[in-house]
Amino acid sequence: MFPAYLVSLATIVSRLAILTSAQSVVPSSTSQVSLSSTTRINQPTSSANFPPVGSVNRDYSDAGLEKLWDIVGPVQAPPFTTTRLPDLPIPIPSSPPALYPSWFAPAPKDVLPNFQLPKGFKFGVATAAYQVEGAVKNEGKGPSMWDWNSRQPGGVVDNTTADVVDLQYYLYKEDVARVAALGINAHSFSISWARIFPFGTADSPVNQLALDHYSDYSNLSLLNSGTHSMNLAFIAANSVDILSTDASLPSGVNSSTAPYQCSYYVLKAHAGAVKAFREMKIEGEISFKNDDFVGIPWRANNTEDIEAVERHAAFRIGAFSNPTYTTGDWPKIMIDELPPSYLPRFSAADKKDLLGSADFFATDAYRTQWVAAPPDGMASCVHNTSHPMWPECHTVVLFDTNGWAAGPSPDPLSDSWLQATPNFLRASLVELQKRWPTKKMYISEFGFVEPFEAQWTDLFRITEDVTRTNYYMTYLGEILLAIHEDKLPIAGTFAWAMVDNAEWNSGLSARFGIQYVNYTTLERVYKRSALSLSEFYNAHVQK
Repeated sequence: MFPAYLVSLATIVSRLAILTSAQSVVPSSTSQVSLSSTTRINQPTSSANFPPVGSVNRDYSDAGLEKLWDIVGPVQAPPFTTTRLPDLPIPIPSSPPALYPSWFAPAPKDVLPNFQLPKGFKFGVATAAYQVEGAVKNEGKGPSMWDWNSRQPGGVVDNTTADVVDLQYYLYKEDVARVAALGINAHSFSISWARIFPFGTADSPVNQLALDHYSDYSNLSLLNSGTHSMNLAFIAANSVDILSTDASLPSGVNSSTAPYQCSYYVLKAHAGAVKAFREMKIEGEISFKNDDFVGIPWRANNTEDIEAVERHAAFRIGAFSNPTYTTGDWPKIMIDELPPSYLPRFSAADKKDLLGSADFFATDAYRTQWVAAPPDGMASCVHNTSHPMWPECHTVVLFDTNGWAAGPSPDPLSDSWLQATPNFLRASLVELQKRWPTKKMYISEFGFVEPFEAQWTDLFRITEDVTRTNYYMTYLGEILLAIHEDKLPIAGTFAWAMVDNAEWNSGLSARFGIQYVNYTTLERVYKRSALSLSEFYNAHVQK
């Protein structure tokens, strides 16, 4: 999950570790361009060996690029280095047998059969460059922070890398054709900063091979599906995800202040990208993704838990969406409680540029959960900077006050944050529209890790992804109701993920894909969830 793209390694070591900006890629007239939001710190290990900031000389030769790769170390070469053409047409397997008796659960085509998706609805899948491309050092790509992190002790739980992974860099034509064969009409993908600007600096040479690749990828996606959504420049995930070691942060910034410093620059970069996008009169739409949820008070009618929800909403989605959709500035609670040394303040010009700088609201609606005050009370946290929960002063709870889970659990690799919570989805989407109203919403990602899927070896067990299929069908049914009964302007959904992929620090063991990938042969195989998504869409699309 969390498609994104990484700031290049050279940017970290030659300048600040916490800045990013949008790439100057011109989308087509049917594109949506998104930047990303939400904040978390990722600290792989305290013993990681990383060059001090500013210690790498700017050498834009091939030898200079090789020196950057020396920081990462040896990488695994791909089994082939040319774009492979698929055998067409892509065969679709026979429909799997019914999952349950019809009196218990309807087939995908029979989910709320009287409701249709709106005309022009984008029913898509999602990927992210680092997580699927492979070809990590090919065709002029520079190293990214995750290329480095995946080699550090504790950086990835299963000790895998994304050096080869799905090798979509050379298999993208096949992947686009396989999605088109399902009838799916949209694809959200990201563009690798480290491929476009391999040295990661403002005066870095542009890698023309990368531009040509993404141009062809974009055109092919458009030709096959009718639309695409390009996710441009991110730090590590579609949250402001700071890969932090003592050596990688500049003077005056620490792991406590870094998320807020980073968020400040991400928002300024977003506003600058949108301003350029509009001044250039590019046809299309532009926004960023929000990852998280407002939340539900854990104890109903409890004053402190209600306050905890407000703090969760402010410090997570609100930190990015208040400046963009409602006020032009940080949420008031953040301004009141965080000094400028912690939370940089926006100028009047910044606020003007930020407000209205999104054409739609995009949310990664994986789950909605309860939110509670700190166990020792809100007062013990809010005014105590040494409290472990300060400054957000809330905790997310995965079970209700009677001990019942919010929903089915995923694979243990993702059970700290993910649950299937379709019963909370409509109210969650209504709350987003209420707080940050827009004329158009997208479910920019949603998906599930089938429990223990990576442990199966029999293909018939791997493709029978029952929990993921149930997740998608229940979520899509709730989305239909949100459109027709709640009157929400939902214009599209993007299932994460098109294929199994490298799931950040969970490595290759967390399987989100609607297609299985054999990481030895690179063969793709549709799972039940892929065929169910196809059946649902073809039954509910307006012909």
